[in-house]
Amino acid sequence: MKKLQLVILAAGLASAMSASASISVTIDPVLPSQVVNLIVTPAPLSAVPAFSGGVEAGIYNLTVDGVATTSFCIDIAHDVFVGENFADYSYITLASAPDSPAGPMGATPAVEIEKLWAAYYISAQADNSGVTAAALQVAIWKVLGGGQPLGNGNPGYTVTESDGAGVGALTASMLGALPSLIPEAHLIGLVSPDGQSYVVAVPEPSTIIAGALLLLPFGASMLRIVRKNPHSVT
Repeated sequence: MKKLQLVILAAGLASAMSASASISVTIDPVLPSQVVNLIVTPAPLSAVPAFSGGVEAGIYNLTVDGVATTSFCIDIAHDVFVGENFADYSYITLASAPDSPAGPMGATPAVEIEKLWAAYYISAQADNSGVTAAALQVAIWKVLGGGQPLGNGNPGYTVTESDGAGVGALTASMLGALPSLIPEAHLIGLVSPDGQSYVVAVPEPSTIIAGALLLLPFGASMLRIVRKNPHSVT
């Protein structure tokens, strides 16, 4: 049964990639979360903006076509604000997200993010202190900004983080466990030419059959970080 679902899912996603429609997204508060100190250092010739300062890291809550949706940020090149509404989001394969200059990430980071999500997402949701969610978000940023060249000749960038709440140590533990992690979540990119890019769980196959994804194009976009200002998401 699961194999059949995956076949249906693959067919649905293939159809969606050639479809043309838009998804509405509202930016909701980042919870649970912690404020961490983040430094983004672009590689030579990279168009990613340099950044240094406090950001809110955790689970990025969205309302996607009226449905509450949890996500993590995969775009350090854009800012959004809590309460902002966008009508031009689309789904894209995770390896193809986010759009330039913060992406595309390519296949290897996509698989690593799927492994991190599968291993730590449930505990991130359950930890009301926000430490686990923040560590998982920082781990995702570090996987994306590991200094490696990204897809389509993107020169990439590096991400470093420091804090006093144990987020850094937990992030290091998550990343250290990557070589031994096997299960992978089924994830997809949610991108916009105007908004920040996110990684979300692939909708249920039944949703695709109903036509929700079949109407959605797979475009390219970017990721953003929530600044220390509780109403701002970078």
